[in-house]
Amino acid sequence: MNIYSFLSIGYDLLDKIWLSEKGNDPRRVIESILPNEKCKVLDMCCGTFTNGLSIARKNPNNLVVGLDRSKPMLREGKRKVIREGLNNVKLLCRDATDTRLKEGSFDYIIIGLVLHECDPDLTNKILKEAHRLLKRDGSLIILEWEKQSSIYRRIKYAPLYLAEVMCNPGYFTEFYKADKKEFFKGYGFETSLSISCNYTVVMKLKKNLEA
Repeated sequence: MNIYSFLSIGYDLLDKIWLSEKGNDPRRVIESILPNEKCKVLDMCCGTFTNGLSIARKNPNNLVVGLDRSKPMLREGKRKVIREGLNNVKLLCRDATDTRLKEGSFDYIIIGLVLHECDPDLTNKILKEAHRLLKRDGSLIILEWEKQSSIYRRIKYAPLYLAEVMCNPGYFTEFYKADKKEFFKGYGFETSLSISCNYTVVMKLKKNLEA
């Protein structure tokens, strides 16, 4: 078993321990936002394709494109797709800051648990590219960690919080505590939906065409 298989197992454990706790599972919330109709969905910085896989499985009429610059991650994602027998998936090895894809070609773009790991310059480049790739009436779906109000959830989330702070010094804490609606407004997006989930928030954003 290679390191990326272990990473895939790690993501599965993350789902079971934190995201799938009783309450709003963010992956199910994302599934509920996307219609099962003919449209193009981009899972940006898809890693081992955890988010895109659940969409492709639930919505066979969607074309789900997984994009990541890591070939080993994509190989693990491809194993999942083959195992599931899905034929509505395309995986691309590209840089999210320069995808070389056609402008305005996607109805939905998903960026899941990525931006908290990015410095401001990388965040700017990724969101600028997402803005370019979305259709005028398209939606950007963001999944990110959210500040916890209950003591129980603060304690349970603490190991993840400490790990993120150590791995991403400086910018993680700032992004984690930021007003997300105002944050994304600064990148040309308006929030049309925000749903608090298990330890996370799912946001549906529209392009601000007047920005």
